[in-house]
Amino acid sequence: MSTPFEDRPAEDRPAVPDPFESAAVLDARSLRGLAHPLRMRVYQLLQKAPATGKAVAEKLGVSSASASYHLRQLEAYGFIREDPDLGTSRERWWRADADGFRLPEHLDTEAPELTTALRHAIAAGWSERLGAAVNQWSAQPEGWREAQFMSDRTLSLTLEQAQSLRAELVEVLNRHTAEGNAGTPGERTVHVQLAAFPQPGPDPAPDLAADPGPEDSP
Repeated sequence: MSTPFEDRPAEDRPAVPDPFESAAVLDARSLRGLAHPLRMRVYQLLQKAPATGKAVAEKLGVSSASASYHLRQLEAYGFIREDPDLGTSRERWWRADADGFRLPEHLDTEAPELTTALRHAIAAGWSERLGAAVNQWSAQPEGWREAQFMSDRTLSLTLEQAQSLRAELVEVLNRHTAEGNAGTPGERTVHVQLAAFPQPGPDPAPDLAADPGPEDSP
């Protein structure tokens, strides 16, 4: 079920905490550390809870050598760190070092190949997660089955309208993030995936037949 937007001026709305306040801010160097599909999956796994290399390999269905390599890469770029309080002489435990990350828009100009690779890695994870959700869609308990939704819209917007849409959606997500995680009975983890982008390639040519314009005078 979608949540309506508050029809009030932004300055009259209560301040909403930024859930990415303590997130890592990527730069051209650290961007390389996440621009890999498997490395992104490892990082997202550790965002949920600390784990050993063996547990990472088992949960992701990869070899221990592959898991170890990507863990070392994530450590080298500052995304994860070893947790000595959990580790032993035989096992090393790893945890994420920040609450998510931000991708500054200037990197699309400075390192477009890497930002494209990173977004492909993120999109691959979205696709995998959505596919798993669809497989369980009909089996969800009553109430949750009706609350989940998939939606796809094609809009005609100006740049200003697109920017306004982005700001409003982010505000709603931030508000619900702040209201959640309270340990309320019946609370579940809910994944929300949003993307908005201009139509890839050129927009369709206007239908000239719909507006022939002024006719030539005889």
